[in-house]
Amino acid sequence: MMGAAAGMDAAGTAAGRVVSVAAADDELVRAVAAGDRQALELLYRRQAPWLAGRLAARTTSRELAEEALQDTFLAAWRGARAYHGTGEVPAWLWGIARRRLASLARRQPQGSLSLEIAGERVDLATGPEEAALGRDASARIRLAVAHLPDEQRAAITAVVYQGQTIEQAAEAAAVPQGTIKSRLHRARLHIRKELGP
Repeated sequence: MMGAAAGMDAAGTAAGRVVSVAAADDELVRAVAAGDRQALELLYRRQAPWLAGRLAARTTSRELAEEALQDTFLAAWRGARAYHGTGEVPAWLWGIARRRLASLARRQPQGSLSLEIAGERVDLATGPEEAALGRDASARIRLAVAHLPDEQRAAITAVVYQGQTIEQAAEAAAVPQGTIKSRLHRARLHIRKELGP
């Protein structure tokens, strides 16, 4: 990171570069690789909301999800040169985020992972009882999502499971972004209530 900082001005923008708010994600990653902090900030503002939602859906620990999100963008800052543009930037970031969450979760005491990820992480070394409990937990979450009102279920599906941004989900549903945010909030409250403590 020290080498990247050498060609930067006091604001952290790569010397001679101005990043447009309309820049494509892959252009932002190239600018981040060149050490442009403004590009990283733009990338964060675009991608962090949906990443935060997907990470939060995979753990019961808000702190763990937030730490994984921050680690994701730190890793993106450090590893932007490794991105070769062969896939979409959101998929690249989600891959980093999943690995960071898994790494952080391994360091946590048992019970910090969400029920959903517990069902996805069936270890072959576990016994049949543990595997059954993990499947049961995943089934409970799927059932809670299925019980959501249609608009809330559509918002959760679009943002959390399909990885759309709030803006993309709002555009697809032809509603304001604030409506999507409130639907997501109500959906999360409903799911928490249905799953219990």
